[in-house]
Amino acid sequence: MTSNRWLLFFLLLRITLANRDVFRLLQDKPMPRNGNPKAPLQVHFGFYVESLGNFRATEMTYDMDMYLYMSWQDDSMRHNETEHVLVNDKDILDKIWLPDLYFANARTAYFHKVTVHNFNMFISPQGTISYGTRVTLNLACNLDLKDYPLDYQTCYIKVISYAHVKNEMNVSWFPNDPIRFNPEIDLPEFHIRALDKDYCNGVFLYTLTHNSSRVGEFSCLLGMLKLKRAIGFHLVQSYIPTGLIVAISWVSFWIDRRAVPARVSLSFTTLLTLSTQGNGIRYALPAVSYAKAIDYFYGVCMLFIFGVLLEFAAVNSYMRRANKYNHMAEKIQSAYGGKPIIADYDSDYEEGPTKYYGNLNKNSAHLMYKALKFSRKALSIDKAARFAFPCVFAIFNVFYWLYYLREPPLMD
Repeated sequence: MTSNRWLLFFLLLRITLANRDVFRLLQDKPMPRNGNPKAPLQVHFGFYVESLGNFRATEMTYDMDMYLYMSWQDDSMRHNETEHVLVNDKDILDKIWLPDLYFANARTAYFHKVTVHNFNMFISPQGTISYGTRVTLNLACNLDLKDYPLDYQTCYIKVISYAHVKNEMNVSWFPNDPIRFNPEIDLPEFHIRALDKDYCNGVFLYTLTHNSSRVGEFSCLLGMLKLKRAIGFHLVQSYIPTGLIVAISWVSFWIDRRAVPARVSLSFTTLLTLSTQGNGIRYALPAVSYAKAIDYFYGVCMLFIFGVLLEFAAVNSYMRRANKYNHMAEKIQSAYGGKPIIADYDSDYEEGPTKYYGNLNKNSAHLMYKALKFSRKALSIDKAARFAFPCVFAIFNVFYWLYYLREPPLMD
């Protein structure tokens, strides 16, 4: 019985010593508490964007290489040196408390280690710590492609404290120019309009268990990268070729009204070419559930080419009726014994109601009049289309470009 008591005593003593070791390890890097221990630690944050690129519309991501900076007060780090103390050793850095900030919308991130860890830390005699390091991020950017390729995008950089609520650690932007970027950044697809700062809602559930949780407000900073898509590439590759394809389809209005294979082939060729070009653009974009600006443009262009086909259908209908009456007039005239009738349907300058060749009886003259009447109707449709189609297409382009080239304010 006595031996069991001694065994229990040694077990309790060992557990107590182990707990003390745990608490000692947990307190090796304590969070700084300056002045009022109940007041939150004030941490300032900012970054400098060195480079941007690799925008992937299908994945809605982009890469950013930045230098991030943080500053806070730690009274335990005060010293008697006259100048700032530089810390550039990773082993020493691992023993110093750092704010637990992370990028919430980063898919991947890493610190640079070539040739050494890219960081520095300066500690002032008063205990003010200034920490800087280089980070490369692959960030998610939810693109709104309704106005593509005449769109304006805003990509966010979201920075949040992971473990310390706002009552413990309050993170804010540096008061002067917290976000800056390299002026030599030149993106092939976008123009940088602005890089602004803001704050976001940091209320989250944390310390989750199977039957309980806590609600706390964490510091949440928001960097806003505002971009304008460069239109030059899409003008050369999409808009100008598409407009030319539509214009080529209008050549059909000047082709002989009886040349059915030529006019139909031209319309179908331009329609298939436009469809193929539109599919090539869609492969480079995510499959969104709404129509984009380029889709409206291609859709209207297809309607114009389809309209050319409908116009020729109307012209061909009148020409077939004209041919029908002409053949009837020729049969009557042949039976009458007169000279065969040869009507000129291709002339754009038909003035008389009929064109007589030989002696015509009344029936053949009436039929010939109808033939020329329908022929002139077909010609008038072609003449009207030569003017109407380019004018309507020009009006559409005016409204299209005026609507989509409007620039939203930077404050949105």
